[in-house]
Amino acid sequence: MSLLGSAGALAVGLVLLAAGVGHVRAPLETTRALRGHGLLPAGVTPVVARALAPVEVVLGLGMLLAATGLLPSAPARLLGLGAAVLCLAFAVYLRLVHRRVEGAPVPCGCGLGSTPVTHWAVARAAVLTGLAAVVVLAPVTGWQAVPGAPVVAQVAVAVLAGTALAVATAALPAARAVPEQLTTLSGVAR
Repeated sequence: MSLLGSAGALAVGLVLLAAGVGHVRAPLETTRALRGHGLLPAGVTPVVARALAPVEVVLGLGMLLAATGLLPSAPARLLGLGAAVLCLAFAVYLRLVHRRVEGAPVPCGCGLGSTPVTHWAVARAAVLTGLAAVVVLAPVTGWQAVPGAPVVAQVAVAVLAGTALAVATAALPAARAVPEQLTTLSGVAR
């Protein structure tokens, strides 16, 4: 897998795994959030809430495995496609929720903390969709993606980039929820 594909797989895998673990740890919060969104029929909400965590954990672990480059091309791309479809579904769903509840403090229910649904939650899901799509589209070239570059250096770059992307993407909605009067470009409060 290419360096870019590995970094994308690692980022998506870490975020999905963290979200899945969050949903496992707080299943009632997930159900409450889905009810608060008001989009799913009442009978479907608990089913989706229960199914979400295992799907995220399995895809997250699969993406982490794909990031190593140890999986053959077809399974890695299939996992990337599954993650891309899931994240795209999240983006569309959260966009609909955002339009429905705009201005109301409705919890995202993303398993990554308790931020409200904003356009930043939609953006996070869209970024994850793009990163997962890279895994589907990135050429499988092994770790010699940069000819002549040491494999250890390439792995280090992929791990650091993937981790940074995961943290930045996961924290995006919460970071943007900080009141503007508390932030400045220089870091000094007004």
